[in-house]
Amino acid sequence: MRKQSSYLVGASSLALATVIAKFIGAFYRIPLTNILGAEGIGIYQLVFPVYSLLLTSSSGALPIAVSLIISKHAASEDFEETKKRFTAIMSIMVLVGLLSTLGLVLLARPLSLLQRNWFASIGYVAIAPAVVFVSAIAAFRGYFQGLSDMKPTSISYITEAITKLAFGLGLSLIFLPLGIQYAVFGALLGVAVSEAITFVVMYIIYRKRVGKLNLNLNVKENKKYYKEILKKSFPISIGGMIIPIVLFIDSVLVVNILMRTGLTLSRATASYGMLTGPVASLINLPVVLTLSLGIAVVPAIAHIKEQRDLAAIKQKSDTALKLALIIGVPFAVIYFLLARNILTLLYPRLSLEEISTGVQLLQIGAVTVLILSLMQIYSSLLQGLGKTFIPVKNLALSATVKIALDIILLFAIGIAGVAVATLVCYSMCMILNLASYKRLTGRNESFLKNSCIICISGAIMALAVYLASLYLAFYGIIFIIALGAIVYAMILITSGVFSKGQLQSLPMSRIWLSASKRLRFWEDKK
Repeated sequence: MRKQSSYLVGASSLALATVIAKFIGAFYRIPLTNILGAEGIGIYQLVFPVYSLLLTSSSGALPIAVSLIISKHAASEDFEETKKRFTAIMSIMVLVGLLSTLGLVLLARPLSLLQRNWFASIGYVAIAPAVVFVSAIAAFRGYFQGLSDMKPTSISYITEAITKLAFGLGLSLIFLPLGIQYAVFGALLGVAVSEAITFVVMYIIYRKRVGKLNLNLNVKENKKYYKEILKKSFPISIGGMIIPIVLFIDSVLVVNILMRTGLTLSRATASYGMLTGPVASLINLPVVLTLSLGIAVVPAIAHIKEQRDLAAIKQKSDTALKLALIIGVPFAVIYFLLARNILTLLYPRLSLEEISTGVQLLQIGAVTVLILSLMQIYSSLLQGLGKTFIPVKNLALSATVKIALDIILLFAIGIAGVAVATLVCYSMCMILNLASYKRLTGRNESFLKNSCIICISGAIMALAVYLASLYLAFYGIIFIIALGAIVYAMILITSGVFSKGQLQSLPMSRIWLSASKRLRFWEDKK
């Protein structure tokens, strides 16, 4: 029970920090979109698929891989060997990050020409220094996560968000008089500055807790460590690269195909900007919470796997899946029913045509929220069980289907076709991951029962939100969302989806326990 509680506290701490960081990030995207406009955001988002691909190849799998290695050696209390491994990992990651930064600068012009927008070239140059800092930050995060200490990672998320808000908006406003493309340059330069500051913060934490970090690039001495980290991170990295590759292909296909259907470069870029900017940031808000659960569950499942305790694996898996669904359902309801209200309120400078496009994309994305949340958890569970290639293979197959659908649906229904193709991709991958996980652990009756209760709770919430929206004015959206959240929470607590032990492990546990006692008669389940 203590281990279960420790896992949930760690996941809850990371999730809470992620909520704060994402709230700040969402706030950042609102004024940034209003500064840059849909076309400016389109240019901004053209840069990110390549940037994400470089991050994934150089550091994307590192936190999970390092956490698995550190967790294994920390369990045997071999702290000196653990530190040596980490030093070797950090050294190679800094070198890879520097090479990636140089590569992005050199490829800036050819990439922008391929995407049919040369303005993106200066954006690549602006964000390039961020790659080396993110590589080092990823190593620090993995080290602390392997020790089941989520606090440094939580601090890093919030630091990133705050500094990006300050420098991203500040620099975009400073460069705005020179033109939209230079405002985009300022915003992306702000990302690089934020990563540099976050690296300094993480190094200070490491220095205080562990000691001075001495980089060591002695290949002969560190060869066994490099092999270990490559073995752990390679399959996860390949899996992590799939989505950035698909997004890069999207960045090339979308603008080019939309122009063939008769749109101008400006309108095609603006449509791409709506999909990948305002809409994507809203969809990612709940999804990133489930990702934090996945990060926390990987080392926990890996540890239990060594003990061959199938019951404990099912218990932790059930908790992670249940929390993912509980987070995803209310967001899906709100996005589907209040899409126009949300976009109009948050982005007043967008045109009516852009808002209408965004509404269509966000309503499709509402379903994607649920599917993607569960897909991520099943991927993490398979990684924790040592089956790292299974989710990679499933995602690669699903991504291939998405690209084919992108081409067909872009010609048929425009930018909404990309959103539909994305939904199909994640649905297919989630089903494949579920089937693979079920073969390894058997059927999970508990989650099946709880998922039905959660979905019924979401349906009742949807009814409350819909009725409230009929009688309240447009700017009553905050009250409508709050009302829906209260109804949803009360039904969940009353239904007994959470055990007492799980409620005690959640943030604000006293409130949940008190509400649970008042709203239902329940057995003291552990």
